[in-house]
Amino acid sequence: MSGKREQEMLVSLVRRHGTPKAPKIDPLNAEIRSCLVAPCPPSVEPGTDGLLGGIVVMWEFSLPFTDVQEFHNFLRDVEHDIRASAATQGALYHGTYMEYAPNAPRYRTIWAYESMETMCTAWADNEVSLLSNKGSVFYNRLKQFRAFWLRDPNRTEARWVPAREYFNPTADNGDAFAKLTLDAAVSPPPPSLVAAKRPKRKLR
Repeated sequence: MSGKREQEMLVSLVRRHGTPKAPKIDPLNAEIRSCLVAPCPPSVEPGTDGLLGGIVVMWEFSLPFTDVQEFHNFLRDVEHDIRASAATQGALYHGTYMEYAPNAPRYRTIWAYESMETMCTAWADNEVSLLSNKGSVFYNRLKQFRAFWLRDPNRTEARWVPAREYFNPTADNGDAFAKLTLDAAVSPPPPSLVAAKRPKRKLR
């Protein structure tokens, strides 16, 4: 087939299908939900049966060996004062721990609160919270602490709650949908649906 004949066939094919629409990008409105996270974690007084509190926050991060001495000196100098100051607003600092292993130093910093409300109140953006005075010694020490955490591009921060306080059949912590999900997990599966057969297209 000559090049001219092939080109004519391609032009004819394009004309039969019409001019393609210009590409465009439509906004996607996504809604992310978690089926096992209750919006109202129960309040738990710190120390109750050995629990740290109703909500525990962990910062996890690694540091290169070149930063280790600087960070450990920082902790030795300020850790006690951070703990004492934060406790005045119910933010309980339980220390920073290094993984006891022969690899790159990895750390976990543990904070605990009686409730979600306590945590939000302690760190609120207002005139009475722990961070109200940006010129205070506490603010600048905590900012420096957070800067160490930021040095790790793979850093994480996670919130934890006492497992025994969740999915309690006698209490409502806003976890009804989570309880439904657990119920569905142990329920027998629904009967299989028979897929409808599509009519075969006739070839022209």
